[in-house]
Amino acid sequence: MTAREPARPRPDEAPQVPDSAGRGASPRRRLAVRLAQAAIVAGTVYFLAAYLARSWGSIREFDWTFDAGWLAASGAAFLVYYFAQAGFWWLLLRGCGAPGPFWPAASVWGKSILARYVPGNVFMFVGRAWMSHSRGLAVERVTAAMVYEQALGLCGALLAVAVLFPFWEYRPGVTALSLLAIPVLIALMHPRVFGPLAGWALRLLHRPPLEVTVGFGTVLVVLCLFTLDWLVAGAGAWLLARAVTGLGVDALPLVIVAYALAYVAGMVAFVIPSGIGVREAVLTASLSRELPGGVALTWALLLRLWVTAMELVFVGLVVGVELLLRRRNGV
Repeated sequence: MTAREPARPRPDEAPQVPDSAGRGASPRRRLAVRLAQAAIVAGTVYFLAAYLARSWGSIREFDWTFDAGWLAASGAAFLVYYFAQAGFWWLLLRGCGAPGPFWPAASVWGKSILARYVPGNVFMFVGRAWMSHSRGLAVERVTAAMVYEQALGLCGALLAVAVLFPFWEYRPGVTALSLLAIPVLIALMHPRVFGPLAGWALRLLHRPPLEVTVGFGTVLVVLCLFTLDWLVAGAGAWLLARAVTGLGVDALPLVIVAYALAYVAGMVAFVIPSGIGVREAVLTASLSRELPGGVALTWALLLRLWVTAMELVFVGLVVGVELLLRRRNGV
């Protein structure tokens, strides 16, 4: 790890969290952005509803199933996914020079992800910075951990797609490109590459540069863990499809790739809260080769609700455990 040592935050000192609307943004511009976001979400909901209405016949006639065992397995897979994500956040904090106990870090991470449904997603980062600062962590190091988390999550999703793409659809040229993307994605996370690249991206967003770069060994370990965790999340999505549609195991690679691609698309469309509509469109288009379009969209919408429910269960668990530990320790 290489970094200049930032000042340790004082309890009475407010963290320097970047303005959520960007430096120099006027109230009129912020209002225009919010109205545009609302219009995009409203348009997305309208088109999804219209597609469901046109497909209602195939949805109603489809032989839906319900298997509680597969559903429970799906819930367990998503809980493993979220606990792993919290663990990665804890590891990145340590790698950025902000160590601490696991459960407080997991609690902060869990509470902050609930803000992803707020337009712009920025409140997730601002809230996490404030909560971490209140626990005595330097905001500069927490910010660096958040930058690494987003980059590694994105690279991990793309690596999962690259590894499984040949099992999803074999085309010699495209398959070769997907496999060649693996070393490129890994190289992008090397400190000598990622540091300048992140600095350039942060300047475009009018944000201060990274205060910390994490060692390549740590980055490789966390990147591999992120990639494996995307396989777990994709398996959870397939298990839900298995529970309600009877989708066969041969579609497992397809669902994993679709779920990872949906996350990437949601990241690109960051102005839309939690990628609402964008992710569903990617999932529907991908699963339409295995299921009728209306059924695939219904599954994608059920998946959104199911994942949100698992998020709430996860947050309740980590916050509850942290409260119990604080009471036991008399804090």
